[in-house]
Amino acid sequence: MKPSVDTLMEEIGRRLEVFESNLPKHLDAFALCSDSKLPAKVLRYRESLMWRVAELGRAAFHEFRGNRLVAGIVLTRAVAETSAALWYLRSKVDDAIKSNQVGDIDTYLVKLNVGIATAPPKPDEGEFPRPVKIGKFLDQVEEVIEGFGEHYGVLSEFAHPNWAGTVSLYSKFDPENLTIDFGKYIRSGEQAKALGITSLHGSLGLFEVTYNNLTDSMPAFVELCQRNSKASG
Repeated sequence: MKPSVDTLMEEIGRRLEVFESNLPKHLDAFALCSDSKLPAKVLRYRESLMWRVAELGRAAFHEFRGNRLVAGIVLTRAVAETSAALWYLRSKVDDAIKSNQVGDIDTYLVKLNVGIATAPPKPDEGEFPRPVKIGKFLDQVEEVIEGFGEHYGVLSEFAHPNWAGTVSLYSKFDPENLTIDFGKYIRSGEQAKALGITSLHGSLGLFEVTYNNLTDSMPAFVELCQRNSKASG
């Protein structure tokens, strides 16, 4: 039997409390690896994602508790993106470890850490690297978790002003009298709430597992970077 929405909300609240109580405050890049900047780049992005997911997750949780479903689902989609970004990062690290080569991972780490999709604010600042597109994140997760991309697409239907997040929730048509009534979640509200809360629960769980997996991979990655630095030096 599937857990109830109330049960999922309780679990979401507990998970968020764990995240918030473990938010990183400082990273000593030199102590982490004195021979290579790559491990610090990995953890700089990972810990920034942790702060982001804690903020977005708490905001989504708050919106669902207040029965503001569209706002909650839009924030949940952002949580799903953040979890997918962490999955992508972990995949790049694991690929390097498995191949026993640093390869071009720095190219991706630069994109993840400082990528920007819009033009730089000042022309004299030069060109910024382009970020990794969300589609790449989703494809990476999809290789292992089939249906992740499709589910993200469902969340996007609510994030965009499409039928799911507009007419289906806020209007009700009477075909006999040819009248339309409007109201907050006048129909489809329960389904939308279940979708959003289930998605938030799953996305936060995915983030937690991926974060811990990357923690387990870091010693091997640091060792690889150290060997590569000494060999190239």
